[in-house]
Amino acid sequence: LEPVMRVEVQTAEQHLGAVLSELTGARRGSVEKLLTPSDALRQTVLARAPLAAMVGYASALRSLTAGEASLSMEFSHYARVEPAVQQQLLLQMRGYV
Repeated sequence: LEPVMRVEVQTAEQHLGAVLSELTGARRGSVEKLLTPSDALRQTVLARAPLAAMVGYASALRSLTAGEASLSMEFSHYARVEPAVQQQLLLQMRGYV
């Protein structure tokens, strides 16, 4: 089992594509909701992602958005590790990688 975090990112609309791509790709996250306030200047992304994949995300987010996004994370639950990630972890623990 691995800890999964509830992630909230607030960003300008122009950076939304980069933020979504990073969260769902490299960070193995799943987007739950996109919230658009009435003024539509900033978008809020609600997602869940494994804690191990979120290490260094704050720095990556600053780079992606030129420092304009904000991030908050909190523990959500534990989940099974994906089979591909589990295989990679086993290889690392056995010293093959």
